[in-house]
Amino acid sequence: MLARVMNYCSSTSCFNHYLFQCQQRRVLQHPLLLSDLLQRLERIHQPRSRIHPCVEIGSEVTIRHILTHGCVGDVFTFQLVEPSRANPHQGLVSYLSPVGLALLALPLGAEFSVVSGASESRWRLMALNRKGASNE
Repeated sequence: MLARVMNYCSSTSCFNHYLFQCQQRRVLQHPLLLSDLLQRLERIHQPRSRIHPCVEIGSEVTIRHILTHGCVGDVFTFQLVEPSRANPHQGLVSYLSPVGLALLALPLGAEFSVVSGASESRWRLMALNRKGASNE
């Protein structure tokens, strides 16, 4: 509880965790992350993404944390937004956050991992609503 009051959380069970925080500087200064971002942005603008919906900027998503041995963890619902609109406490997560980067261009039901340093967390995309997406 004290960690939440101090605006930091080491558990992936809250939006204060670094996985949901914008990492704009890190992404723009890291050539491999930037290349991956540009490829994902190109993929969501291809015509087939309308037939097989995928996560794009503006999408509302629900993800579930997958714990070890297939157990399921916390569920988060948020909208993927531009870094200037990001506010994880209001359910607005930047596409330049670690989770946002991993989600871009993924189809519904996809499992993905987010690696940071020595830790890795597994997630599943449970719901996808593209109503607020930029291509609609």
